[in-house]
Amino acid sequence: MKVGDIVRQNNKLIEVRTNSKKPRAELVGVVVAMRTQSLPKVQETEWFRSWMDRLGNLVDVLWSNGNLSENFAEAALDVVNEDQ
Repeated sequence: MKVGDIVRQNNKLIEVRTNSKKPRAELVGVVVAMRTQSLPKVQETEWFRSWMDRLGNLVDVLWSNGNLSENFAEAALDVVNEDQ
């Protein structure tokens, strides 16, 4: 994943439900920024490190409805169309 890619939210990390029905991820967005996570030395335990590795980089996404989501987990997004 890189800046400029078109993405859609997935259900790999959490499953979002509305009125007991699993909604389809309909919104698409564009990755506008990516950052690596830096951990404080105090938090560097095996358990904590494994979760940070599972979440991936921090991603800012500008959604098609105009909302900007900052610090989104990279693992919670699927690339729909890569920027050429």
